[in-house]
Amino acid sequence: MPARVRHDEVATVVQVLEAFRKLDPDLPIQYALSFMTIAQSEGISIGELAERLGIAQSSASRNVAALSRWHSFGKAGLDLVQAQEDPRERRRKIVTLTDAGRAFLAGLRVIVNPPDSRRAAKLA
Repeated sequence: MPARVRHDEVATVVQVLEAFRKLDPDLPIQYALSFMTIAQSEGISIGELAERLGIAQSSASRNVAALSRWHSFGKAGLDLVQAQEDPRERRRKIVTLTDAGRAFLAGLRVIVNPPDSRRAAKLA
């Protein structure tokens, strides 16, 4: 018999996806996965991001561009991450969160672990 999925767990996932959708109604899931991977491993290179996601490096570069301040052709990006040249290896780009990215991540943390549930866990 399959494991029963709790309604509140599904609702949490939906809220996280909705948070990404508020950034951009057409945001591809690959952008969301890229953001979460970067948040999990700040300082990751674009090549490492591609490897972890199982995508081409060119796709990882496009994802990072979309999540950065400027996407392409002068189009504004989401300004959640920034890619900077690695001073030790100039061809390598290191990706970190921007202040806006950190704020967005903090909002996701509240969705996943609301303040009320943290208090309840401490009392238990």
